[in-house]
Amino acid sequence: MLSGWEKAIFAFVLLGSLGATRITFTKMFKIIGRGTLPIDWSLVFKRIPTGIFAFLGKPLFKTRPLATIIHTGVAWGFILYMLVNFFDILYGLIAGFHLLPNSIVGDLYRLFVDVFSIVVLLGVVYFLVRRFVQNDPALRINENVLVNEKARGGVYRDSALVAFFIFFHVGFRFLGASFELAQAHGDAFQPAASLLAMAWSGLSPEVLILSEHISWWLAIGLILAFIPYFPTTKHAHLFMGPLNHMINDREMTAASFETIDFEDESLEQYGAALLEHLPQKDILDAYACIMCNRCQDACPAYITGKPLSPSALEVNKRYYIREHVSDLADGVESQDRLSEWMLTEDAIWACTSCGYCVEVCPVANEPMVDILRIRQDLVMMESRFPKEAVTTFKNLEVNGNPWGQSPQDREKWMENLKVPKMRDKGEAEYLYWVGCAGAYDARGQDASKAMVELLNKANVDYAVLGTEETCTGDSARRLGNEYLFQMMAQQNIDTFDNYKVKKIITQCPHCLNALKNDYASLGKHYEVIHHAEFLADLVKQGKLTPTKASNAKVSYHDSCYLGRHNDIYEAPRDVIKAIPGVRIEEFPRSGNEGLCCGAGGGRMWLEETLGDKTINVERMEDVKAVKPDEVATACPFCATMINDGIKAEELDMSTASKDIAQYLLDSIVE
Repeated sequence: MLSGWEKAIFAFVLLGSLGATRITFTKMFKIIGRGTLPIDWSLVFKRIPTGIFAFLGKPLFKTRPLATIIHTGVAWGFILYMLVNFFDILYGLIAGFHLLPNSIVGDLYRLFVDVFSIVVLLGVVYFLVRRFVQNDPALRINENVLVNEKARGGVYRDSALVAFFIFFHVGFRFLGASFELAQAHGDAFQPAASLLAMAWSGLSPEVLILSEHISWWLAIGLILAFIPYFPTTKHAHLFMGPLNHMINDREMTAASFETIDFEDESLEQYGAALLEHLPQKDILDAYACIMCNRCQDACPAYITGKPLSPSALEVNKRYYIREHVSDLADGVESQDRLSEWMLTEDAIWACTSCGYCVEVCPVANEPMVDILRIRQDLVMMESRFPKEAVTTFKNLEVNGNPWGQSPQDREKWMENLKVPKMRDKGEAEYLYWVGCAGAYDARGQDASKAMVELLNKANVDYAVLGTEETCTGDSARRLGNEYLFQMMAQQNIDTFDNYKVKKIITQCPHCLNALKNDYASLGKHYEVIHHAEFLADLVKQGKLTPTKASNAKVSYHDSCYLGRHNDIYEAPRDVIKAIPGVRIEEFPRSGNEGLCCGAGGGRMWLEETLGDKTINVERMEDVKAVKPDEVATACPFCATMINDGIKAEELDMSTASKDIAQYLLDSIVE
């Protein structure tokens, strides 16, 4: 199609585009390479199906179904155009070239291109209207959240620029096809382009050829101009998102940040203070981010008016990189602390580590883990943390529990109960890990008493540590005190080794997560079972048989550390369903879209003073919507927060929360 001089110009433009692309992409990967914990790039080749799955957009379908369907259509169409552009270039360079003419494969190719051209064009129009006409609130970030001043308007300009690029690139290609078909009198496998070609029926062959050439140059020229610019736009997520899925080798978000080796004297930094202190994968997150704000839709801190948005964290990261791209690529050390430009200290301590932002992110970003790493720096390097955390750390270090109560009081709840102890038995099949809440908190003690009675009824071979038990260190780790966590963990590990512990039952999801995931990062692996799973299995085996009927309407509150962090959703519900007559009605926000109670990430021990309301009061909106007779929990922290919320909102006290073990015990008649 192209003349000789056009081919020469194209070769010159192509070489220029490839050269500029090499520079921008090289800078991008140099910046990613500045981080710690090198990415294992070999995973890319091992996890190609994972990348394809991510590209297909399935993770997006968790929320915003209409926008998701349209976005997926645009994405598929745009990616398809990479292949289309290749064949269009061949069409321009090779006289008479057409892909597999007069064949079913070629005809299907042309049909797909024709259909997806319309899909992409309509999809882009939808997103332009949604962002710039409707000004969808979901695409905005609250004013009280720290956002790079250039990003506030820059995200909109970037979106407009890329949207118009896609629209005109696809549009001119579609026009070019119509001009070609006007010369060939249409094609049944290109119905849309053929329909448009009818509008050109009055034009001369010379005008049609000129118009086709102009359209070809504009379509191909736009893509050649855009490719070098691609890494600087948010639309780099088209390839960095699937790549992020492929290189992400973390199985559990709660256990995803690495253990610090305090014996390594070469380490000069604990946690992350600067951009280059983050792992390479976390820097790649900035390039993968869609800036869709899904992560803040159910972030408990954000929706209650606190100055934290996981989306803003990634947006700020991206814009900081954009502003310092040359220095970062050249290896110049950053001068700006993350807590100054990525998010404020109030935002850092507002995070409950609920994991929603990680769960919902379609491109495998992990803003929650960034926050936990920054906490490590603030605590261990800067000694800057909330005053309540000072008391918590002291209580953990001195008394072995965050309440600060005497270690000798750990067995008080056992009075008048038959509770076997490891120091008496020596060994047992199961260690029943009571936990600090189960030993010291009144509601937690009720759950512990119920568990002991149930274990005894089922003739389970178990024992407790009693006064030999000390806190797992979960709160210390989530609050950033990794050193204290490891000290407490090692104390427990030594005790486990002494009694040859292999299997552990616990009713606290935070203890479950620490013993199962955090201790595994220290090289110790145990079979840790949450009491919901254990009780559900005992009922299934017929070792526990609930017979006393209940007519109560029960709603179950999902614990973040049981659900999102450890993927246990059905077992607690199975326990409740085993009770005759019980009716379960789900909260509007439940399962992997459940709302945090507000106590995770060490927030149990910190005052909640920021925002429009407390997180547990926000959870009461779901309680009001369903109006259950009772709220079941499977976490002592959740039980406390739910009951406090019920009192704060002065709801009917018949709605008070109890642990699933208590519900099950009440239904078992001697």
